[in-house]
Amino acid sequence: MSAPCYGALTHSDYFPMSVSSHSKKRTPVKTLILFLIMGIAGYGIYRYFSNNPSYDNELPITESIIKADIENAVTATGMLEPSEYVDLGAQVSGTLQKINCKIGDIVKKGDLLAQIDPALYLARVQEDEANLLNLKAQLDSREAAASFAGQTHSRNQKLLKANAVSEQVAQESESTHLQALANLESLKAQIKQADATLAASQANLGYTKIFAPIDGTVIDILAREGQTLNANQTTPNLMRLANLSVMTIQAKVSEADISKISSGMEAYFTTLGNPDQKYYGKVTQVRPTPDSTNAPVFYNVLFNVNNDKGTLMPRMTAQVYFLISKVNQVIVMPLKALDYSKSQKKVSLNPKKNPNSPDTNQTVYLLKGDQVQVIPVQIGITNRLNAEILSGLKEGDEVVVGPIKDDSKKPRPRIMWR
Repeated sequence: MSAPCYGALTHSDYFPMSVSSHSKKRTPVKTLILFLIMGIAGYGIYRYFSNNPSYDNELPITESIIKADIENAVTATGMLEPSEYVDLGAQVSGTLQKINCKIGDIVKKGDLLAQIDPALYLARVQEDEANLLNLKAQLDSREAAASFAGQTHSRNQKLLKANAVSEQVAQESESTHLQALANLESLKAQIKQADATLAASQANLGYTKIFAPIDGTVIDILAREGQTLNANQTTPNLMRLANLSVMTIQAKVSEADISKISSGMEAYFTTLGNPDQKYYGKVTQVRPTPDSTNAPVFYNVLFNVNNDKGTLMPRMTAQVYFLISKVNQVIVMPLKALDYSKSQKKVSLNPKKNPNSPDTNQTVYLLKGDQVQVIPVQIGITNRLNAEILSGLKEGDEVVVGPIKDDSKKPRPRIMWR
């Protein structure tokens, strides 16, 4: 075995960089090929799963035909107010001495609700009474003087005819009599004026006591005991008294719907606190003056409802419905079925009609087993959600309201005309 020759040159000695350089040049190509393979695989996976949806997604979305009440109504928002209420104010100035009620109290007509300090008005009444008594006392003296002057004048007239007195004396007695009568009439006029002044003072004294003008409930108190009231400038409101046994709904109806509303039309409303409870009444007034002049324009429509249980309160918000038409316990279908049928472009919505069937201009998709049939239907009353079915469907039928997925891999419901 010969010893290795350390001085001999190998292949790597001649080409020290050839292998590494070749590897570095081929690395980008391999990376590119790898990414290309991964992309093709990802696209294949996507196509596989996109062409194979779940079975649930292939079924049409349906809803059942049911029996129910249906109504066509104009809707509006409104507010509750008492049908009868009174704002009680002070007709005289003074200090509010006493309030004999509180908010929520039920009062009867004639109950004393508040008292204004009567001292000033009582003094005026007493002054007017004294003045009247003084004038009446003068009346007796004036009547006596007028009577005496009349007798003197009558006597002198007789004496003048007998030439017992001069004509001047007779004329003086006549003048005295006329003056006495004038003074008497003047005093009577002063007495009437004093009577009127006394009556006004007594009335003002009476106004210091504020009584309930109607049976009702105190729903608001605006003044406080000890408050100074000035009735000379504006009438100060003290409280509001309302009869809550009957409430008035004031609904705002848009100009687009106001022509559909008329007096005597049946209406009902619900409240936010109890949306399932319906309160019925009849339209009593359609006010011709718009609520505002700015667009959109609304008109006020009023109707009354009984509030025997006291559950309705002033200023409650009401959702109001004015009934144009209504039927009970009829075949009802969701309008979504009609909307879906109209949206389909692949299937003609004008099938050949049976001459014995009713005249119809609507069609829906009816699901029966694995078949979807296009059914002509006759529509009655409609509202925003449902439609009355006069013919074409029966209770329990399943109508399509949603899309049917197109999948060539699996069977889908077949669309057929009835």
